[in-house]
Amino acid sequence: MSFNSRASLKFTVLNPKGRIWTMVAGGGASVIYADTVGDLGYASELGNYAEYSGAPNEEEVLQYARVVIDCATADPDGQKRALVVGGGIANFTDVAATFNGIIRAMKEKEAKLKAANMHIYVRRGGPNYQRGLARMRALGDEIGIPIQVYGPEATMTGICKQAIDCITASA
Repeated sequence: MSFNSRASLKFTVLNPKGRIWTMVAGGGASVIYADTVGDLGYASELGNYAEYSGAPNEEEVLQYARVVIDCATADPDGQKRALVVGGGIANFTDVAATFNGIIRAMKEKEAKLKAANMHIYVRRGGPNYQRGLARMRALGDEIGIPIQVYGPEATMTGICKQAIDCITASA
């Protein structure tokens, strides 16, 4: 079987018990998100380093998102967790298509996301981003999981601060 893709999908677990997880598009954005969490004093809560780039298709993102979600929701302990789904402003990646893969994975893993008390923060821009963000907003209502959704008007660093505020707020 031959497989031809320009997509790059990277995932490294840093702390399996971490309460802040990322599923971020683009290497530069991934570094910014991880560095910001660290700069704000919560590097020890960062569960992973992850990035997808190279315009992955919906199926590639679906497989990738399943792995991230499975790790991020393992061993629920009653405390809040945050998943940051983000990136900068894409040049050529179809944001709606990649979000479709993430949304499919979130629907499949709805019970695990709820059991892990996961709160999701989304920030993205680029081709078809409005459609992708609208689908993410609708997903939150559909599956009953808190999802905060922002376009390029929000800063990547601000989303990290929201995720930290979420996990440090009293239950």
